[in-house]
Amino acid sequence: MKKQKHRLRPYRNWTKEELETTLLKHVNRLDIQPMLREAWKDVIREAFISPYWDVIEDYNGCTLVQDMFHPCPACFVHDYMWIAGYGGVLSDKIFKGLMLAEGMKKGKANLRWFGVRVGWIFYFYWLNLIKRKLKKPTNLMYELYRVLR
Repeated sequence: MKKQKHRLRPYRNWTKEELETTLLKHVNRLDIQPMLREAWKDVIREAFISPYWDVIEDYNGCTLVQDMFHPCPACFVHDYMWIAGYGGVLSDKIFKGLMLAEGMKKGKANLRWFGVRVGWIFYFYWLNLIKRKLKKPTNLMYELYRVLR
């Protein structure tokens, strides 16, 4: 039996194809600039071919608010960046920008941004440092950030 990496795995019964298709459909439905839409989808596609994480095992949805039926594209990109070792200030800024692009109210986005900053500074940075997993963001991540600004 395969060892479970995370307790919360709401997408364990999905195939990678189902999850990718659903995330891309959600991004397509948003009323956002075409450049942002394409940059966001590029990072989602990159996540599905990344050797640095297992999409189904490692993606747990929005950590504090589990949503079994509608995966959140902002949370997905953020989870990918953190789990694959690309976390830090840039990933958290991208997360906040994507939450706002999804239509989240600024106050709620700021609260979630603050939560992930605290989590990164006091736990995940050190965990990734010990595991020697820290990486510089990819070109697609930098492009997504540039379009969000």
